[in-house]
Amino acid sequence: MSLHVVKTANVLCPSDVLDDLGKRAGSGEGECQMRGRAISKANGVNTGIWECSPGSFDVLNRTNCESVIILSGKVRLTDLLVEGGGAVQELGAGDVAVLEKGSSVRWEIVQTARKMYVVAPEKMSE
Repeated sequence: MSLHVVKTANVLCPSDVLDDLGKRAGSGEGECQMRGRAISKANGVNTGIWECSPGSFDVLNRTNCESVIILSGKVRLTDLLVEGGGAVQELGAGDVAVLEKGSSVRWEIVQTARKMYVVAPEKMSE
């Protein structure tokens, strides 16, 4: 199937409906307790909902491409590949980010955040 639809009710569900994913491995400050739910896995493309409590962690040299829509909360993303420290981008509800394959990004969860994600092996399009 080439069309994937995510119903709003699924992304706005209460936290206790999401699966407990435990503490983020390699997290820095804070607990980074995660919850989530996979929605679809097909042809190497995964979609789902992810939620995380305040804290920080690095995702180094991504092996895939991820597009996210922040549904609630607040996060700060820092591009770690920019020499001398990358620009910090603060995202909140309604903001969209694309994390390209090979990127290295520090996630700082400022306020418990929920995102909807689409992860693909490569860019979906140019």
